[in-house]
Amino acid sequence: MCGIVGFITRPEKGPDLAAAMHRPLLAMAPRGPDDEGVWIDPMAGVALGARRLAVTDLSNDAQQPMVSANGRWHVVFNGHIAGHQALRKRFLAAQPMPSHGDTATLVALISELGFAEVLPLLEGQFAIAAWDAYTETLHLARDRFGVRPLVYGSTTQGFGFASTVRAWSLLPGVDLRLDPRAIDIFSSFGWVPAPMTIYGQARSVLPGERLEVRGNGQVEQEMWWSESAAVELAKDQSTGADAIEAIIDASIREQLEAERGVGLFLSGGIDSSIIASSPAVREAALPAFVATFPDAECFDESNHAQGVADACGLPLTKIDMTDDRIQEAASRLGAAYDEPFADASALPTLALTKEVAQYCTVALSGDGGDELFGGYRRHSVLTLRAALPSPLRFLGGFLGGRLGEALRSPTDHEAWATLVRMHPGLDGMDDPIGDVGGLAGALRRDTRLALPGDLLVKMDRAAMDSALEVRTPFLTEAVHAAAWSLPDGQRKPPTTGAGKPMLRQLLKTRVPGIAFDRRKQGFAAPLGDWLRGPLRQWVQSLPLEPIAHLGDPNEHLQSVWSGDDQKLPQLWLCITFAAWSAHNRSMS
Repeated sequence: MCGIVGFITRPEKGPDLAAAMHRPLLAMAPRGPDDEGVWIDPMAGVALGARRLAVTDLSNDAQQPMVSANGRWHVVFNGHIAGHQALRKRFLAAQPMPSHGDTATLVALISELGFAEVLPLLEGQFAIAAWDAYTETLHLARDRFGVRPLVYGSTTQGFGFASTVRAWSLLPGVDLRLDPRAIDIFSSFGWVPAPMTIYGQARSVLPGERLEVRGNGQVEQEMWWSESAAVELAKDQSTGADAIEAIIDASIREQLEAERGVGLFLSGGIDSSIIASSPAVREAALPAFVATFPDAECFDESNHAQGVADACGLPLTKIDMTDDRIQEAASRLGAAYDEPFADASALPTLALTKEVAQYCTVALSGDGGDELFGGYRRHSVLTLRAALPSPLRFLGGFLGGRLGEALRSPTDHEAWATLVRMHPGLDGMDDPIGDVGGLAGALRRDTRLALPGDLLVKMDRAAMDSALEVRTPFLTEAVHAAAWSLPDGQRKPPTTGAGKPMLRQLLKTRVPGIAFDRRKQGFAAPLGDWLRGPLRQWVQSLPLEPIAHLGDPNEHLQSVWSGDDQKLPQLWLCITFAAWSAHNRSMS
């Protein structure tokens, strides 16, 4: 995995391009500690840069930026192309290749087929930038699900892109005024959804989107992958349990390609256990890792993880979320996250990934399983609502709260608007797919919103701050199609216990003797206890200020310190914004 950056300017009046690359690349050094490369065409006024984390082909042959054999294409790339060797055999068998890594495969494919034509062939997680020297056009693209980040925007001196908002903010001529709309949305979401960023002049490439940027600054945008079209196509198929298992296991096997150590996160939940029990992982006896909470047993999943690890023959390392580790993670929060980010589980994720990086360079994650196979309790409410005749929806009044309000809503669109607020950080979000109802609508909204905006951001920024590449076997086109070919009954979400009946059924044969019907726990954190204990001094050092409608954070802090966590969500939003702001000021 890497950090990438680029800049286009007018050659006759632009900035020094070598100097323009220096600060953004330095800011992304944790993403790519193994190598740094820059390519500049002063006549065209373009520069590309990359920081490299070497995972496949550790030699200098795989350095970036990489140029095609005919000199037309110059490419920087962040991510991993799963199964790229099969693409070589299919399209490039007669071509000599400068490297056996996936970057060389990607560059040769772009040269052979064209940038837009290559994208549908790619599996895995990626953000790509390619300069076409013949047409003087910059091409940008992001993977289907938004696993890898990519931002862009015009400046007073040109046009730039980067892997992170912070790296983009260090390019020449940027306008660093914050976007008031983004701040307002953050105050309800806890994160800033694409295509917005915290800066008014920067935009995030959407999952499945590609851009063409001409030398005159004209930008053309197109969705190269349509989630809605993919869903409709998959619904016309029928995939049995054996076929789905084979598809998932093939994806896991492809994600293991690496010349450095590979491990996996193992909570003992359904998704991570599917990965742990796959034949490829068992054969390799990959090391597994789980966070433990010695002072907060209700957050601790290590016993479940140990049972699965023992059944699969995997060594399990338990990483205690000690006071020292949480304090160290908090000290990195503002630097690791390039935008304000208020998912409280970011703290243990920062601590966990730092320790995992001491053992391996690549880690597999079960992210995406809940969104594709129905793993959240809020999904069950929409399913229940769809099954209730309208005259009976008044029964929701007896439930009270948001569940009852959702059941009484006149449309699925309004029900969703209520239910997303069950997920911290989604209040106020516009519905991205219209009035698509029931379970299908709930799953699609999560795939489009919370997955790329919250969960994948949390893991990418935390892991890359410690140079750990995280791969997501569930987030491929093949697994997505297999999941959407299932009838709703086989993706029935949980009501009181566990959801994802198809995956649970697979685990009965893969890991017999272990029950997976416990209620979904998720990766959470005892935030209030930490703020009253090990993080008390850290939060006192931050310049806390009111944000939007959140009230006075200093009053909220006093309440939390006294043991009242009622205003803890509002307080944490202000704390994370202050941590981000403080780090930004330290860089200026």
